[in-house]
Amino acid sequence: HSKHGPAYPRPRRNSYRPIISTMHIKQITISNFRSFRQQPEIHPFSPATNAVVGRNGSGKSNLFDAVQFCLLLSTRFQTLRTEERQALLHEGSGSAAVNAFVEIVFDNSDNRFSMENSDEVVLRRTIGHKKDEFFLQRKRAQKNEIMSLLEGAGFSKSNPYFIVQQGKVNALCTMSDTERLQLLKEVAGTTVYDEKKAESEAKMEENRSNIEKIQEIMAFIEQRLDELKGEKEELTQYQRLDRNRRAIEYTLYDKELRKAREQLDEIESARHDDCETLAQLHEDCRRTHDEIMTIDATMKSKTNMLRRHRISAKGLEDDKTSAMTRRTKLELECKELDEAVRTGDETIKANKKEIERLAKEISKAEAELNDNIQPKYDSTSEAVTSLKNERDEVTRKIEGLYAKQGRGKQFTSREDRDAYLRTQIEELNAAKTEKTETVTSKRDTLSNLRRTLASDTKDLEAKTADVTKKGQNLQALTSTIEEKKKLRNEMAESRKEQWRSLEELSERVTEAQDSAQKAMSNMRKVMPRATSQGLDALATIVQQEGIRVGEQYHGLLMENFDIKHPKFNTAIEVAAENSLFHVVVDTDATAARLMKRLEQEKLGRVTFLPLNRLQVDNVTYPDTTDVTPMITTCIEYDPKVHRAMQHVFGKKLLAANIDQATTWSGRLNMDAITLEGDLCGRKGALTGGYVDVNKSRVRSHNQMTEADETLKKLQVEYNDMKRKATGVDQQISALMGEIQRLEAKQANLDHQTQRTEDEIASLQSRVDGKKKQMEQIESEIIPPMEIEIKSLSSQVERLTEEMGTELSANLTEEERKTLSELKASEGELEANIEMQSQTLEEVSVERQRLQSLLNDNLRKRKAELEQENAGQAASRRKSRGDAESTAAAQQRRKADLEQRQRELDEATMAANEMEAKLEEERKTVETLRTELIDAKNKLEKKRAEDDEINRNLAAAQEESERLLNKRSMCISRRELYMRKIQELGSLPPTSELQQFSSSSISALMRKLEEVNKKLKKYSHVNKKAYDQFVNFSEQREGLIKRKAELDNGASKVKELIESLDRKKDEAINRTFRGVSAHFKDVFKELCPNGAGELIMRTALDEENEESDAEEAEGSDDESEDDDDDSDATDDEEEANGKKKKSKKNKGKKTKKSGAKRNDPKVSLYRGIGVKVRFAQEEQNYLMSQLSGGQKALVALALIFAIQRCDPAPFYLFDELDQALDSTHRAAVASLIQRQANSDDNPTQFICSTFRPELVSVANRCYGISHQNKVSNIHHLSKKDAHHFISNLMSEEEAVGVVTSVSSPSRASRSRKRKTIEASSEEEGEGSITGKENGTENDAEASVEDAVMAS
Repeated sequence: HSKHGPAYPRPRRNSYRPIISTMHIKQITISNFRSFRQQPEIHPFSPATNAVVGRNGSGKSNLFDAVQFCLLLSTRFQTLRTEERQALLHEGSGSAAVNAFVEIVFDNSDNRFSMENSDEVVLRRTIGHKKDEFFLQRKRAQKNEIMSLLEGAGFSKSNPYFIVQQGKVNALCTMSDTERLQLLKEVAGTTVYDEKKAESEAKMEENRSNIEKIQEIMAFIEQRLDELKGEKEELTQYQRLDRNRRAIEYTLYDKELRKAREQLDEIESARHDDCETLAQLHEDCRRTHDEIMTIDATMKSKTNMLRRHRISAKGLEDDKTSAMTRRTKLELECKELDEAVRTGDETIKANKKEIERLAKEISKAEAELNDNIQPKYDSTSEAVTSLKNERDEVTRKIEGLYAKQGRGKQFTSREDRDAYLRTQIEELNAAKTEKTETVTSKRDTLSNLRRTLASDTKDLEAKTADVTKKGQNLQALTSTIEEKKKLRNEMAESRKEQWRSLEELSERVTEAQDSAQKAMSNMRKVMPRATSQGLDALATIVQQEGIRVGEQYHGLLMENFDIKHPKFNTAIEVAAENSLFHVVVDTDATAARLMKRLEQEKLGRVTFLPLNRLQVDNVTYPDTTDVTPMITTCIEYDPKVHRAMQHVFGKKLLAANIDQATTWSGRLNMDAITLEGDLCGRKGALTGGYVDVNKSRVRSHNQMTEADETLKKLQVEYNDMKRKATGVDQQISALMGEIQRLEAKQANLDHQTQRTEDEIASLQSRVDGKKKQMEQIESEIIPPMEIEIKSLSSQVERLTEEMGTELSANLTEEERKTLSELKASEGELEANIEMQSQTLEEVSVERQRLQSLLNDNLRKRKAELEQENAGQAASRRKSRGDAESTAAAQQRRKADLEQRQRELDEATMAANEMEAKLEEERKTVETLRTELIDAKNKLEKKRAEDDEINRNLAAAQEESERLLNKRSMCISRRELYMRKIQELGSLPPTSELQQFSSSSISALMRKLEEVNKKLKKYSHVNKKAYDQFVNFSEQREGLIKRKAELDNGASKVKELIESLDRKKDEAINRTFRGVSAHFKDVFKELCPNGAGELIMRTALDEENEESDAEEAEGSDDESEDDDDDSDATDDEEEANGKKKKSKKNKGKKTKKSGAKRNDPKVSLYRGIGVKVRFAQEEQNYLMSQLSGGQKALVALALIFAIQRCDPAPFYLFDELDQALDSTHRAAVASLIQRQANSDDNPTQFICSTFRPELVSVANRCYGISHQNKVSNIHHLSKKDAHHFISNLMSEEEAVGVVTSVSSPSRASRSRKRKTIEASSEEEGEGSITGKENGTENDAEASVEDAVMAS
C-alpha cells in the first residue's frame, strides 16, 4: 500500500533476506450467511496460493461476499438497513435464521495489525433483524475502531482491486480512457483532496454569499443615513433639551443611587456586625449546649458514682458491723481463755506440789516395804515353807511307817506285799513323771512367755514411736490448716474488694456503652440512611466473606487518615463531604463481592473506592504561601491508600481567605477551601456561611471513635478484672478443697493415732499380764511341784527299800523310836508353823497395805498428776471418753488463746480498715453530693444562660431579618436607579453634568419638571433619529470590517484550494508513473514476447487529433467515431468546443502545447490509453482493437500493476481467468505463484476457478458444494481438485458450452486503425508515456516518490 508500505517489487540490498511470516487469512467461519447455514471452521488457508473450485451457483461468490461483509471492504456492506440485513440471512430449509455472523482469523506474526502481543487477530461481524455488531478478539468493538484497524493494516479504500469479483475484469476491459483516469485518481488517493477542496469551495461560496449580503445591507444603510441627515436640524433643539433632561435625570438618579449605596453600605456594615453577633451567639449557644450536655453527662456519671459509693458504703457498714461483732466476740473469747489459762497454770502448780508430796510418801512407803516388810515377809515365808516341807516330810514318814505296819497286817506273805509295793511304786513313779512333765510344761510356757514378752515390748516401743511421730505430723498438719484458713480468709476479703471493683467497672462499661450508642446515633444522623445501613452490614459481610482487613478492606475513608490539627476539621469536612463515608478496598473485584452481598440481602448502598481502578492525575501545586495542597498540609495517611486520598483531596487547596481561594481556584482549576469552610469550586461556584459544628461528620466520627476506644479499654479492663476475680474464686475453691483434704487427712491421722494408742494400751496390758503370769509360774507353781516330785521320789525310795524285807505286822524298835521322834518332831513343826504363819500373816497384811498404798493410791495419783502436767494421753482419754488432762487443756487453751488473739488482731485490723474505708466512702459520698448540688446549680445557671442566649439569638435574628428587608429595599432602589441610568442611554458631556451636580434633589426635581414641559413642544420629532444615525454608522463600520475579514478568508481558502490541487496533481502523476512502470513489467511477465504501456491523454492531444481529423476525414468521420466509441465523456465535449479557433491561433497554440507537454497540468488530463503488442514484430494495438481474451489479459495486467503499486495483505480473485486461453491462464497462474512466494513481499491469494492452471500452482485447494439450498466448503487435495475440474470441463464440452474468442468486427478494425494513427502521432509529438519516464531505475524511483508522497 502506498500509504502504509513499500510498493511491489523493491530492490533488495542484500543477496540474502530471511523469509518472515506475513499477515494473511488463517481461517474463516460462516454461519447463516446467504447460502451458508452452519459452516464449521474452514481448514486453515495457506499463506500463499489457495484455489476454490465449485459449480456455478454453489456459493463461491458468497464466500467472497462474506469476506467483504466482515472486513467492510465494500460500500454495500458498510451500512445495512433492516431489509438488507434480512436479505443476508440464510433462507434455506429448516427454521428461519435469526442471526448470522462471519468470523475471520488473521495471522499477525508480523504485527501488521497494531495490536501488541497478538499473534492472531480475530474479527467478527454479527447481524440480526435489529442488530449489527462488530467484535475484535471476541470482544465487542465499534465500527470505526474496526475500520481504523483495517486501514492501518493496509486495506485501502482507494484501491478496490485486491478483491476482484466476477465482472470486474470485464468492466476493466470495456472501461474508457476517462474511466481509467478516474480509476487512477482513486488509486492515487485523490478522494481526500477532493473532499477538502469541496469543503473549501463550500466555504468560499458561503463567504461570497456573506459578502453579497453585506453589500446589500451597506446599500440600505447608506440610503437610511441620507434620510436621517435631513432630520438633524429639528433634532438639534430637542437634543439640547434632551441632554439637559438626561443630565438632570442622571444627576438625580446618581444622587439617589449614591444615597441608596451609602444606606446599603451602612446596612451591610450593620449586617456584618449583626452576622458577627449572630455567629458569636450561635457559638455561645453551641458552647452552652455542649456545656449543658457535659454537665448533664457529668451529673449522670456522678449520680451513678454516688449510687455506687452509697451501695459500697452500705456494704462497708455491713462489713464493719460484722467485723465489730466478730472483734467483740473474739475479745470475749480471749478474756475467757485468758482466765482459763490462768486457772490452768494455778492447777498445774498445785499438781506439782502434790506430786512432790506424793513422791516423798512413795519413797517412805517403798523404803519401809523394801527395807523392813519385804525382807521380813520373804524370810517368814521361806521359814513357813521350809517348816511345812519338813512337816510334810515327817508326816509322809509317819504315814509310811503306819502303812508298813498295816501292810504287815494286810498281807499274809511277802510276795503279796512286794507285789502291792511294786504297784504303789509304779503309781508313785507315774505321779512323779506326770509332775515332772507338768514342771517341764510350765518351764516351756515360761520360756514362751519370755519370748512373747520381748516381742510385745518391741511392738510397744515401735507403736509408741509411731504415735509420737503421728502426733508431730498432726501438729504440723493442724498448723498448715490454720495457715490455709488464714489465707482463705485473706483471699475472701480480696474477692470482696474485687467484686466491688468489678461492679463499679460494670457500671462504667454500661455508661461507656451508652456513650458509644449515643455517638453512633449522632454519626448516623450526619450520613444518608442507605449508607448507614450498608456500613452497619459491611463488618459482618467482610468477616463472612473472609476478606482480609487491612489488605483487601481498608474501611471508611475517614478512618484511613489523621487530621494534623483540629483547626483543619471544617476545611476537611467541606472538601470531602460524603466522600468521608466511602469505603476503600484494594480491587474492583473485592468491591463487586461486597456490593453483590449488599444487593442480595438489601442492606443499603455504599460507595467503594477500589485502589486499582481509581484514575488519579498528576497534579502540580503552586509554590506560594497563599494556598497549600490540603493532602499534604492537613492530613496524614498510610501510603498504601494514597490513590484514594489523591482521588478525594488531590484537587483541593487550603486558602488563607476567600479572595485567595477565588483567585487560585480559577487559575489552577481546583477547589479552594478556607479554614472557616468557605468553598470556591473549580467551576466558579461559591459555598459558605455558618457551619454547625454539632452536625460535623468529623466530630461525630471522632466522638464515636473515642467512645469506642473508651468502651474497648473498659471492656478489656473489665474482662481482666473478671478474669482475676474468677481466678481468685478458683483459688479459693482450690484452697477450700485443699483445706477439706487436709482436714480429712487430719481426721484420718487422728483416727489412726487413737487406734494406735488403743493398740499400745492393749499391748501394755498384755505385757503386764504376761509378767504377772511369769512371776506366778516361777514363784507359785514350779517350786511346790518340785517339792512334790522330791516327796514322791522319797516315797518310792522307801517303798523300794521295804521290798524284799521281812513281812511283819509290828514295827521294829528302831522304827517305833523313829515314829516317836517323828511324832515329836511333827508336833514341834506344827507349833513352829503356826507361829511362823501368824508372823507371816501379820507381815503379809502390812506388806499388802503398803503395796496397795503405793500401787492403788500414791503411784497412781502421782502418775495421773504427772500425765496431767505433761499433757500426755489426752487424746487417748478423749477417745475413751475420759476427762481431758489439765496440761493438755492448758496447752489447748493457750493455743486457742493465741489463735483467738491473732484472729482478734486481724479482726481489729479489718474493722479499722473497714472504718477507714467507710469514712473514705462517706467523704466521697459527701463530696459527690456536694459536686452534684454544684453541678445542678451550674446546670440551672447554664440553662438560664441558654435561655438568655436563645432570647438574644431570636432578637438578633429579628434584627437580621429587619436589616435584610432594609437591604432588599435598598438593593431594589439601587437596581431601580441603575436601571434608570442605563435606560438614559448615552450621557451628555461632563461639563453639562457638572452644572447640576451642586443642586439638591428637590431642586433637580423642579428643573426636571421644567425641562419636560419644554420637551413636550417637540413631541412630533423623531426622537430616535440620532440614535439610529449613530447605530447605522456603527453598523456600516462593522460591516466594512467584516467584509475585509471575509475577503481575507476567501484569499486564504483560494490558496488552500490551489495547494490541494497542486498536491493532487503530484499524487496523480506519481501514481501514473508507478502504475505505468508496473504495467510494463506485469505485461512482460504475462507475454514475454510482447510489450505494453499506458498513455496519458491530455486536452492538447485532443486538439491536435481534432485538427488532424478535420483535415483528414472531416466531421462525418468524427461523428462516426463518436457513435462507435460509447465511452465518450463530457470532458471530450468541452475539448471539442475549443475546435472553433482560427488557424492562426491554432499554430500558436500548437507551439504552446508543444512547450507544455513535458509537464502538463492534471486538469488537462482527459484519459489513460493502453497500447500493447503480443509479439516482437507486431504493431501496437489499442484496447478497442483487441479480442475479448486479449482485453481480459490487459485488464489483468492493469489489475496486477495497481496491486504492485498499492499492495494489499491478501487478494481474492473470483474466476479471473474465465476469459483467458490456456497459455495466458498459465502465465497468470505463474505470476500469482511468483508473487505469493516472493521473498521480499509474499502475498496470500484466494482464487476461485474452473480451470486447472490455478489449481496446479495452489498450495491448498477447497471445494464448495451446494445441496438443499445450503453451501459447504471442504478441503480438497490437489488431485481431487484436478479431477473435479476435468469432470466439469468434460460436462461443458458435452453440452457445447466451451467459450471461443470472436474475431474483431469492422468497427473494431476501424477503431484499431484510428488508434494506431493517433498513437503514432502522439509518439511523434511527445505524448506522456511510460517510455518518457526514463529507465527502469527511474520508474522505481517514481514508485519510491509515490510512496513518500502518500
